[in-house]
Amino acid sequence: MASITFPVPSTTTSRFAVAADHIPHDLTDAALSRSVAFRPHLAGRLGSPQPALHRETLADLRWDPARITAAHPAQRRTQWAFPRATEFAVVTSAAPVTDQPRGVQVARAAAYALADATRGVVADLVTGHVLTPANERTSFVLADQWLGDALPPFRANGRCTAPEPAHGPEGVNACSCVRLRTRGLRRFGLPELQMTGVACPHDLVALNVLRTTARHLLTDHWGWPATGPADQTRTISAVRHLTESDFNDFWGSSRREPHPHHNPFQAHLTPLTPRLFSVAPPPAFDGSINDWLWGSTLPSSLHNVLGSPADPPFAQAA
Repeated sequence: MASITFPVPSTTTSRFAVAADHIPHDLTDAALSRSVAFRPHLAGRLGSPQPALHRETLADLRWDPARITAAHPAQRRTQWAFPRATEFAVVTSAAPVTDQPRGVQVARAAAYALADATRGVVADLVTGHVLTPANERTSFVLADQWLGDALPPFRANGRCTAPEPAHGPEGVNACSCVRLRTRGLRRFGLPELQMTGVACPHDLVALNVLRTTARHLLTDHWGWPATGPADQTRTISAVRHLTESDFNDFWGSSRREPHPHHNPFQAHLTPLTPRLFSVAPPPAFDGSINDWLWGSTLPSSLHNVLGSPADPPFAQAA
């Protein structure tokens, strides 16, 4: 069976920014003034690179506030806080891969605390998206805005007029204009994932295949450091056997009702660069990527689940 090898960095960096009318000079005090998840961990880590807090002005920036966007329509008003702001707080976590996901959770909890203290807006500089105000969960849930996963607005703005597969002469292959890519797996030491050539009517199922693959790879990846690897590369099978459980795990064990689907399905990974893999049907599949996405091979839930109502809040970290 084909395999692929990719580099695993010893340390990964995540950055979160807070835009507000006024950013205090003592960011440590401001962060610790709020009761947020992981507060004891935050108090113990402040002053180290895990995380580091910095106050920045427009003259200091190495990133462009105008490039911060909203992943969802409900957030579009908040994204304007960034191009309009003149002061920012930036939370940077340079943490070992073996410290994930705790390292990035503590850093994001610090950003949420600063936003609460300054009445500001938080953005993830890895995904480039504004974040919905929240308290960090003690349990790690990949669906909690870690992937930068969102559907492109092709249908909403009229740039694509492809019909639904049942109503078009070309069926499932009426167009191929959608490209989807994760932005966030790199902070956990994994390559990002991409799907291309997707027809607009299948963008949701394609997004859910990416989500399922990401959660599957992450579960496997976090078990790897426990074996004490001596090098900084990993070799894995190019064909991944995915299940409904991987999709459920993306949302968190109780975030959504499970749909019975007992047969695993396969996806094939191809390295495009050392830091980017494409996701496609397995080599044995006879048909296009859209035939695969539209067919009965994939669990039915991948075709119709866009989001999931949050459970009652998880207990906050002690």
